[in-house]
Amino acid sequence: MRSWIILGVVILVLLLGLGVYGFFQTIEAPKEEQKEAVAWLVSEDEDAETFDDFHVFFGMETIYVATTTQTDGDQYYWFYDDSYEQIERVPLADVMDEETVIDGVRSEHGDIDLREVRIGYEEEETVYELIYTDADNTLYYDYYTAEDGESFKRYRLSGSGEA
Repeated sequence: MRSWIILGVVILVLLLGLGVYGFFQTIEAPKEEQKEAVAWLVSEDEDAETFDDFHVFFGMETIYVATTTQTDGDQYYWFYDDSYEQIERVPLADVMDEETVIDGVRSEHGDIDLREVRIGYEEEETVYELIYTDADNTLYYDYYTAEDGESFKRYRLSGSGEA
C-alpha cells in the first residue's frame, strides 16, 4: 500500500513538471520565432555583418529591437514593427549611455530598485524604458529620450493604494 502511494506521488509530480514545462514552452516559443525572423531579416541586409542582440519592446506598439554590427564596424539598433517592417536604424554612438539616464533618475528619486532598462521606439523617438520602484513602493514606468535623456513620459502605480 505504501509503495502505491509513493508511486502515485512520483507520477503526480512528473505530470505536474511536464505541465509546467509545456506551459513555459508555449510562452517562450513565440519570442524565439520573433528572434529568428528578425535575425533572418538582419542577415539578408547587405549592411549587416553580425546580429548581436534581440529584445521585444512593448510600448504603444510592439517593437522588435535588434542590435547589429554593420559592415563599417559601427553598431546600430534596428527597430522593426510587428509586421517585421524596418522602421528605424539608430547608431549606438548617437544614444546616451544608459548609466547616465539611470543616474539622473536616482538623483531625482533617491534610492530606487531598478527592475529593468530597455531601449525601444515610441512615437517616432528612440527611448529608454526604465521600470523601477521607489522608497514608497511606487512602481514607475519612465521613458526618456535616448539621444539626450530628457523625460518623455511616465506611468506610475502606487504601492499604497493611492493613485
